[in-house]
Amino acid sequence: MSDSDSLCSLCSGPLVDGECPAYHWNDRIHLKNRDQMRQFGPWALFHTKAEAEQAPPVTFLIDGFLQREGVTAIAAPVRERKSFIALNVAHALVTGEKLFGHFEVVRKPEQVLYLCPEVSLGPFTDRVRKIGLLPYVGRNFFYRTMSAEGRLELSDPDLLEAMPGSVVILDTAIRFLAGDENSSKDVRAFADSIFALLQNRAEAVIVLHHSPKDMGDTMTLENAMRGSGDMGAFLASCWGTRLQDPADPYKSASFLSNLKQRDFESRDFEVTCGPDGKMQIVGDPALRIATLSRRLGNRANKDGLDEAAEDAIRANLDMPIRKLQEHLAGLNIARGTTWIARTRARLKTDAA
Repeated sequence: MSDSDSLCSLCSGPLVDGECPAYHWNDRIHLKNRDQMRQFGPWALFHTKAEAEQAPPVTFLIDGFLQREGVTAIAAPVRERKSFIALNVAHALVTGEKLFGHFEVVRKPEQVLYLCPEVSLGPFTDRVRKIGLLPYVGRNFFYRTMSAEGRLELSDPDLLEAMPGSVVILDTAIRFLAGDENSSKDVRAFADSIFALLQNRAEAVIVLHHSPKDMGDTMTLENAMRGSGDMGAFLASCWGTRLQDPADPYKSASFLSNLKQRDFESRDFEVTCGPDGKMQIVGDPALRIATLSRRLGNRANKDGLDEAAEDAIRANLDMPIRKLQEHLAGLNIARGTTWIARTRARLKTDAA
């Protein structure tokens, strides 16, 4: 083997089993080497074959929920448990326990940094204590609230120095966005500041963002992320969430849906929340179909015939959707094909 075969083509460091132990797509050593390579012309602007061959696959910190080296959003209207969901994610990452009792933690970060300039020290610490994070404070869980002195910018050198191996949670995004959230220019600048955290080797960034009040009964990426469309453009995934019964917020289940399934497929699911803030999944998403409860107009069971419709469908589970609709019409029950399809799927799951 020649010396060139045993050294990294980017940093000239020794290879172990054919791989560079120092390699990372944005490792500072390799970036410095790349700057030196610019003397060889424009091709130094692009990834090398060695980088492509060593590029890691899509990986997760929390399997099926939180992707590594990407930006994940949690979007919801005000007071609909964004922060509780984020704290549950933090708890899973620092303890290694399954998120919501379901999603496996496959890689623990070195630390979780929770930045919450909207809440003061006392109330936030109460949540930290109740959910069981207090023993980890100062070890692998660090947080900063509005009670801390001064304003922390994402470009702060001390913060960037803490990035390697960290998961960063921004609660909420608007507190770190300089300018107007409806301005594409300002949102692109905000995205660049988020990418800088990843370029400084953060494991992942989680941003909490408000949904507009008038988002209606359907969640999409466009209506869940308030402001410019660029807010959703730079995300790896976006978990939209709503309370199923906002009139009873302490007892209501939360509905979650991945509104941007860029690199992995997700199913909608529900979670319940206990007095301590810990959340538990309701059933297995692979077996239980979860749907978002309606809030505006045309409310479910407006004619009081849902139970009769379900009985008729239950007795004809193998009947095609259109035939079921005609069958219900014969019973003077008017239901759309989407409602029938969802109800039949739920009843089939219950029967199984």
